[in-house]
Amino acid sequence: MTLFVGRAGESDQLNACADEVRAGASRLAVVEGEAGIGKSSLVQTFSAALDDFTILRATADSSETDFPYGVILQLTGRVAHDRFPLLTAPAADTSPHVIGGQLLLLLGELQEPGRPVAVIVDDLHWADRQSTQALGFVLRRLWSDRVLTVLATRPVADESLDRLLRSSGRATRIDLGGLARDDVARLAGAMLGGPVTAGLSERLHTYTGGHPLHVRTVLAEVPTEVLRDEGVQRWPVPRSLLVAINSQLDRLPAESRALLDALAVLDAQVPLASAGRLAGLPDPAHALGPALTAGLAVWSPNEPQSPVGLVHALHRDALYDALSPERRRLLHAGAAELVGTAASWAHRVAAASTTDAALAAELEESGLAEAAIGRNAVAATRLRWASALSAGRDDRERRLLTSCAQFLLTLRADAALPLRPQVEDCAPGPLRSCVLGIMDMMTGRIPTAEAHLKEAREVPGAGWVAALAGLFLAQITIASGRGADTVEIAQRTLALGDLDPATTDLTRALVATGRMWHLGPRAALDDLTHLPEASVDVRDDNLDTLATRGVMRLFLGHLPGARADLRTVALRDQQGASSRLGPATLALQSVVHYLAGEWDESASAADRARAVAVSQDQLAFDAAGRFASVCVDAGRGDWESARTRLDELSGIVQSFGSPPDIVYSSLAAATVAQARADHAAVHRALQPLLGDTGLRYKPFRLWQQSLLVEALTGAGRLDEAEAVLHDLRDEHDGGYLRDVVARLTGQIAELRNRPRDAGEAYRRALAVEVDGDTAPLYRGLLEHSYGKLLLATGSGSRRDAATWLTRAHRRFSTLRAEPFRQRCEQDLAAAGLTAAASNPGRPLTLTERELSVAHVIAQGRTNQEAAAELYVSQKTVEYHLSRIYAKLGISSRRLLADALRDPRPTV
Repeated sequence: MTLFVGRAGESDQLNACADEVRAGASRLAVVEGEAGIGKSSLVQTFSAALDDFTILRATADSSETDFPYGVILQLTGRVAHDRFPLLTAPAADTSPHVIGGQLLLLLGELQEPGRPVAVIVDDLHWADRQSTQALGFVLRRLWSDRVLTVLATRPVADESLDRLLRSSGRATRIDLGGLARDDVARLAGAMLGGPVTAGLSERLHTYTGGHPLHVRTVLAEVPTEVLRDEGVQRWPVPRSLLVAINSQLDRLPAESRALLDALAVLDAQVPLASAGRLAGLPDPAHALGPALTAGLAVWSPNEPQSPVGLVHALHRDALYDALSPERRRLLHAGAAELVGTAASWAHRVAAASTTDAALAAELEESGLAEAAIGRNAVAATRLRWASALSAGRDDRERRLLTSCAQFLLTLRADAALPLRPQVEDCAPGPLRSCVLGIMDMMTGRIPTAEAHLKEAREVPGAGWVAALAGLFLAQITIASGRGADTVEIAQRTLALGDLDPATTDLTRALVATGRMWHLGPRAALDDLTHLPEASVDVRDDNLDTLATRGVMRLFLGHLPGARADLRTVALRDQQGASSRLGPATLALQSVVHYLAGEWDESASAADRARAVAVSQDQLAFDAAGRFASVCVDAGRGDWESARTRLDELSGIVQSFGSPPDIVYSSLAAATVAQARADHAAVHRALQPLLGDTGLRYKPFRLWQQSLLVEALTGAGRLDEAEAVLHDLRDEHDGGYLRDVVARLTGQIAELRNRPRDAGEAYRRALAVEVDGDTAPLYRGLLEHSYGKLLLATGSGSRRDAATWLTRAHRRFSTLRAEPFRQRCEQDLAAAGLTAAASNPGRPLTLTERELSVAHVIAQGRTNQEAAAELYVSQKTVEYHLSRIYAKLGISSRRLLADALRDPRPTV
């Protein structure tokens, strides 16, 4: 085992984290430091003492950065079983939050009584993007789990590490620097075989800055008698560490150096026998001894196949750089025969000394095969290698451009943008135009992006390139609200044919979405008639159009249909179906829950949507969820929280500025003003949605119209209000909007001194029984308006007025819609009634997370089903369920359902 000294403070921090997990909390610890500073040694020494933990361990590798979920597979490979198929063989296009959800369920199972779990990832900076996103999602959903997550990483330039730290509510960041002076003395004494003088330890610490690798190198390089001779003013050490390492390597036996050369080329932990075979050694164990003593190699003899590898990347670089070109080529050629097929490609490329048409063709074929199954990053790398090995310009440029296209399909602009000069040097053609267009789109140069993408799709015979250009062009036009353009582009893309089923469905969804922005949601439903009426009968390759239908039904006010469609997409997404629109459905479900009066469930869905959006850097998908959260906050009079969320929505508008974001932000602000009964503020909030001829945006047009009518009515602008209401009557076709239209009709009639017409409008709507399309808040507002009218006009008995006001008050109380309840209470008091007579009781004293669990369990889900739906572990569900039962004084799911229906305290 590698000699380990010092790090007492850092070890104490890690041990404190472990103790918190033992006590019942989850904890994240990030160990950050430069190469060779001792991150791995610290984590390995710490984890060796976690004998009361179940440990899941992974080490990221620079050669596997492009392989989706490689780190997750390492973590779960030995413990995942048939119930978690996505963890044993995750598809490249599976969403990170889906893999994260499965990992949460697994972590819940592994938390045996008295045995917490530790998730340890070394060299996180090399982790593939999907694994990092899945881990970030998991960290956000560890609510009541005993899980310790330890991540070791070099400092990174992007925000990925900061996002991971923000993912956990309880995080410790350990910045690893050099060893203290006393620790340097201990390390020197151990390596030199005896205590060292204070002068020597001081000089070592000053010279190396306490960097463990530097200290080891100096101690190994400089002769002992020179080190101990205090009369020597300067040690004869090399000026660079790499030269020092080479000098250290020169002192090793030839067979040990040969073994290390082989490990440098393999650049991974491999079976000792494989490394020995590549090095041509009959006894690799004998050659390994001096390398271990020198601290250059690590060996795990107790693990299967006795893996061996180099300690530090600096050692690898020094060894690799010192190899002659011919020796390097021969070792790579040999390595290609020893490793798996996927890893062999890099060795075959490195072994090529010149262009190789045959190998380039193989790489292109392999890359295209990887692209066909969604492993775009792997495909991009192999196609880039193929380009470098190509002799002819046409082959080289085609492969380079296709490589860039595959990188861009991963939405990782950082991987492709450095190649832009090479792309621009390629001969003009549709693929070049397409790649340049996508690059421009990702860097915000929208006008030039459109020009390039249009050029790409106009070339006759462009085939899949025209389809790719069309897809990105349609996304540009829909993001800017240009619905008619989107319909034309998406329909032309469909007409090209030769699209896989999932891409075909996405394109059809774009046609319908464009139609919605152009003509409204009712017209858009005509583009979705290929779907079965029952959402459960829809195939997995039609989930994008199903999600789109759910959105249309939501916008039209048909809540049961919207709920069924969006829920089916979300459930299939959890199971790995990987709808492109799957992550957005959670946010839209939160809107459905809000309208249906399921405000606690709305908050839970919005919270999950936010976790998904943040983990996948898709903040634009989060706007709908934040909008629903604002509506709930406003409805309950939580003005401070509503203001915070409004600021967040404003930030999204400033960052993206797309029409959907503008609509959600403006509607959210108008809903807050409505809850405050501030009609002028409602009108101000709607201003970004108003054009010269009225409302500009078709989605949520009916909601916009209703708020605009209310604002104009409150301002006394009755003619304008009636004109907008006339359009609203023509456009809506039932659903919860029936109650909205009736209330607005009655209010205008009252202000025009037509109380009989107002009463008729109210009565006609209230005569319709409450059903799945009823929105309780809007039904309560209608009941309140009718009760007030009866009181004001005396057209009915005082008892009738009291009945409707009491119903409204009870409905508001059940929702905990405080601003509306208080206004209704004032009218009850004016009628000589007390609020207590209509108040069904105080709200449940459950936390937001407890309410999330309670509502799902009350719907009949098992604990495991509830955990999967909420993206938490089963242990979390069990923990919260026990607290819920204790708080409510109940002991069964049936009683829980009763308590949620009637929030009076259980006696």
